[in-house]
Amino acid sequence: MTATMLFILLLLTLFGGTLAYVGDLLGRRLGKQRLSLFGIRPRHTATIITTLMGCLIVALTALSLTLVNESFRAWITRGDRILAELRTNETRLKELQTRNTALQAENQQLATEQRRMSRDLNKLQAEYQAQLRQMQQLEARLQTAERRLRESQAQLRQASEQLNQLRTVRANLQRQIAESRTVIEQLQAFQQKLREQNDLFAEQGAALASENARLDRENRQLREEGERLRAQNQQLAEQNRQLETQNDLLLSRATQLRLQLTDLERATRDLAQLADIRLKPIAVQLGEELARIAIPAGWSEVRVRQAVQNLLQAADRAARARGAAPAASQTRVVFIPEKQVRLATGEQATIDEQGSLEAVVQKVRASGEPVVILAVALTNTAEGEPVPIELRLYRNRKVYEAGEEIARTLLDCRADRNPMGQVLAFLQGEVRTRAIEAGILPRQERAGMPPTVGETSPETLLSLIEQARQCRTERVWLIVRAARTTYASDTLELKFETLPERPAGRG
Repeated sequence: MTATMLFILLLLTLFGGTLAYVGDLLGRRLGKQRLSLFGIRPRHTATIITTLMGCLIVALTALSLTLVNESFRAWITRGDRILAELRTNETRLKELQTRNTALQAENQQLATEQRRMSRDLNKLQAEYQAQLRQMQQLEARLQTAERRLRESQAQLRQASEQLNQLRTVRANLQRQIAESRTVIEQLQAFQQKLREQNDLFAEQGAALASENARLDRENRQLREEGERLRAQNQQLAEQNRQLETQNDLLLSRATQLRLQLTDLERATRDLAQLADIRLKPIAVQLGEELARIAIPAGWSEVRVRQAVQNLLQAADRAARARGAAPAASQTRVVFIPEKQVRLATGEQATIDEQGSLEAVVQKVRASGEPVVILAVALTNTAEGEPVPIELRLYRNRKVYEAGEEIARTLLDCRADRNPMGQVLAFLQGEVRTRAIEAGILPRQERAGMPPTVGETSPETLLSLIEQARQCRTERVWLIVRAARTTYASDTLELKFETLPERPAGRG
């Protein structure tokens, strides 16, 4: 029971008690007064009035509760209908509860399914993000690959153009090599004629003996010149396999061959002029290095030009020291001869000394790395004559670190095995070969002599000889190392280390 219904019940109980008391009181008073209504006996009149008063009080009470209390008013006006609706609502409530229970179970299933789908969705989102990142990376790689492909295609086109140019140069050089071979054959025939003339001169007597000796020496020089030309041809064949990186060097070689062929043709045409040349000793021979200079990376154009001029001055001093002299119209002993080059249009162009020097400066600037320039004689030059040279460029890379091993050999220390001879043969053979193969640029100080790559102080050699004499075992390992950090243009300074022989081989 609700609080409102309890209040109404208490209120009705209170009104009922009040009604009984007032009705009784009113009946007694009306009975005492003996009132008569409509001619009815006083007793019945009192009963009627009392009854009417009770009905009035009940009606007033119901009306007051109806006006004051909304719940009572609703119960009075719609009590039966509310009870019917209540029963209907209870039935619907039970149905709704049953349905609610089913919906809650379904809701739990849906919540479980939602959580599972949420986890799947998160997983799919993670996979999507990973695939998206992977796709972005692949797109970046694709763009990079396309850019590299375009660069490679451009480089390929450029390389194809260079290759076509180099093939043209190679064909020209092969034609010149064939011409030089023809000249060599003519020179050999000329040498045979000279031998026949020497035989005739020998029959003329003692008066011509000295001249015959000179002719014989000249014949040997001519044979050596022929051997040098053959060696030069082999060098040109080797350079043909390196056309992409040594185009200018091949052009210089071609100029050198043309100069040599010109000299040989003059010698063939004019025997008397050759006799005059034979009277002069050779000051500078073909292929001799007169000077070199190393240029670090990053030098300005002004410093590079000054370095090239310093190289020419050093080559000039070296040529003067060997007996060469400048021409009447020149101030330097050494000079770079003019050379003919074929342009991309197929036309021939003449490059003078200034053009050659400018090309060297621009190549040094464009290389972006350390280089070394060698000044090398192009032909044999007699005393009192100017020396034609060419400038050769090489990378000046680091070849050896300080203390790095160059070569080693097993040295027999027994006195009858000549340990010092073994050391010298080792230095002049394997050590020199290893250093040249590693990248040291050899110094060709005299034509016909082996090139040099390093030097060792006399004190070091004496100490090495003393160690060889005092070694307690029959054989020791002699290890040659670089005394300092050495670049391609440097003179290789050596230091030595000896270790006892071990059964396992090299220690």
